[in-house]
Amino acid sequence: MKIILAIHILSVISIAITATAALLVPLEQDKRLVLVTRVIYLPLFISGLVLALKTVHAEPVLTIFKIAAALAFVAVLEITFARKINKKPAAIVLSIIALLFFLAAILGIIIIAN
Repeated sequence: MKIILAIHILSVISIAITATAALLVPLEQDKRLVLVTRVIYLPLFISGLVLALKTVHAEPVLTIFKIAAALAFVAVLEITFARKINKKPAAIVLSIIALLFFLAAILGIIIIAN
């Protein structure tokens, strides 16, 4: 379980770094960073699924909220990547992405702490 948790945490940190970089660099330079972010989704989702299956019995409501926040984060992030082609992402959208990221992280920490 510790290895899965470590993979999950490293995936979250990696996505935070690559997604932030992809949103900050000019459009012509972000393609590799967006691709790396999308590749990191795979270990994130697999480790998240394993962790959710282990915690859903003890904390079902928090686990469901954590999954919903994580999926919403990925969805808004992907929408932002797509919209970046047309124009620079709005500050409110970037704030929503950050809020969802931290909400999922805090819920994950609470679940693991219990």
